[in-house]
Amino acid sequence: MQSDSLIKIAVDYYKDDGVKAGKALFYYGKVAALQDNDTLAIQAYLSALAKLEKTEEYKLQGFVHEYIGVLNTDRKLYKDALDNYQSSAYCFQKAVDTLGVIYVYRDIARIYYVEQKYDSVYNYINRALSLCEKKKGCISFERVIPSLLQVKGIAKRNEGDLGDAIALLKTAVETEQDRHSMHHCSMSLGNIYLNLNKLDEAGRCFALALNSENPRTLAGAYHYLYLLEKKQKKYAMALYFKEKSDSLLVIERDAKQTSQILTLQRKYERGKLLLEKQQVEREKQIQLYFWIAVVLFIILLCIVLYFLLRKRYEGLFRKNMQIIEENECMIKRYVYELDVLKQRAGEMAETNREKIAKLNQKILLLESENKKISENVCVNGVYLLEQLKKEKLIVKNMTNQEKEQLLEYIDLIYGNFISRLKKDFKLTSGNLMLLALLKVGFTSSELMFTFDCEMNSIFTKKRRLRGILSLDTNDKLEEFVALY
Repeated sequence: MQSDSLIKIAVDYYKDDGVKAGKALFYYGKVAALQDNDTLAIQAYLSALAKLEKTEEYKLQGFVHEYIGVLNTDRKLYKDALDNYQSSAYCFQKAVDTLGVIYVYRDIARIYYVEQKYDSVYNYINRALSLCEKKKGCISFERVIPSLLQVKGIAKRNEGDLGDAIALLKTAVETEQDRHSMHHCSMSLGNIYLNLNKLDEAGRCFALALNSENPRTLAGAYHYLYLLEKKQKKYAMALYFKEKSDSLLVIERDAKQTSQILTLQRKYERGKLLLEKQQVEREKQIQLYFWIAVVLFIILLCIVLYFLLRKRYEGLFRKNMQIIEENECMIKRYVYELDVLKQRAGEMAETNREKIAKLNQKILLLESENKKISENVCVNGVYLLEQLKKEKLIVKNMTNQEKEQLLEYIDLIYGNFISRLKKDFKLTSGNLMLLALLKVGFTSSELMFTFDCEMNSIFTKKRRLRGILSLDTNDKLEEFVALY
C-alpha cells in the first residue's frame, strides 16, 4: 500500500525526533493492524512507546497502550490486555483527558465481563458514568453513555437481573447515535425479550437490526428472527431466516478469505520485489568493492614504482657526484704534475714531452666525462626548476640530493654563483635556495607556493636575508642577486 510506504518514510525521516517518530510509528501500527498483521502492529506500537517514554505526550501514549490492549483482546490475552488498558488509563489521567479515561474504563469493563467478574464490570462502568455526569451537556461525553449502558445491561442479563437489563438496554437503544452500535443494543434487548417470551417486543428489536448495512450484523438479526419464528412454530419462516443468516455468513467468510488471499498475494509480491532489490544492491556492492580494490592496487603499484625509481635516481646521482669529485681530484693532481713538469721542461724537454702528451690526453678525457655528467646534472636541474615553476613540487618535499643538485645546476650556469655566496657569507641551505630561485626569476607569488607559506613569510625571509647580506635600506635584494 502507498500509505504503508509513506509511513515508513516518515518513520525514517523523524527518527531523531521522539514525538514525531512516535506518531509515525503509531500510525504505522494502525495500518499494519488494518492489514491483519498483528505482530507487525504490536512491534510498531512498542517502538512508538520507546520513542515517547521520555516525552510528555501522555495522550498519545494512552492511545498506543489502548491499541495494544485491543490487539491482545482480539488474541484473547485478557490479562495482558487488562495491563495495557490500566497503563492507558494512567496516561490519559496524566494528560487530563477525561474522555480517554472513560473509553478505557469501558474497555476494562468488557475484559471483566468476558472473565465474568461482574462486580468489577459495574465498578468501572459506574466510574465512567460518574465522569460523564460531570460533563453533562457535552456531546462527546453523551455519545459514549449508550455503550456504557449496553455493557452494564448485558452484565445484568447474565446475572439474571432482567428488569435492570431491559431498562439499561432500552435507554441505550433510544440514546445511541451510532446506528451500528444501536443495532447491536437492539439485538441484545431483543434476546432478553425472546427469553422472556415477549415475542412482539423481541420481533421489533430484531426488525430494527435489519436496517444495518453490516453483513455480520444482518446475519445476527436473521439468526435471532430464526429463533423467534422457531419458538412460534413458524418453521417455514424460521427456515427462510436461517438460510438468510447462513448465506450472509458464507458471503462474509468468502469475502474475508478473498481479502486474506489478496493480502498474501501482496505480501508475496512485496517480498519478491524486496529480494530482487536486495540482489541488485548486492551486485552493485560487489562491483563497487571490485573497482575500489582495482584503484587501490593501482595506487599501491604507483607508490612502489615511485619509491623504486626515486631510490634508483638517488643512487645514480650519488654515484655521478662521487665520480665528478674523484675526477676533479685527479685533474688537480695532473695539473700539479704538469706544472712541475713544465718547470723542468727546460732540463727534461725531450724526456717529458711524451709524458706531457699523455697527461693532456687524460685531462681531455676526464674533462669530457665531467662535461657529460654535468650535462646530466643540468638536465636534472632543469627538470626540478620546471617542477617548481609549474607548482608541482615544493621545497619542503625535496630531498637533500635534489636540493644539492638544483644548487649545483645554478652554480654551473651562473658562474659559481652559489660557491661565491658560500665563500662570502654565512648562509643556510634555505637562504641559498631562496637566492637561487630569485636568481632564476621566481616572483614572490611563485615563492609563496614553492616554500608552502604565506606572503608575509616570504617578505620575512627576504628581510632576514638582506640583513645577512648587509644590504642598505635602499638596496633591492633582487638587484643584488642579479648583479652578484
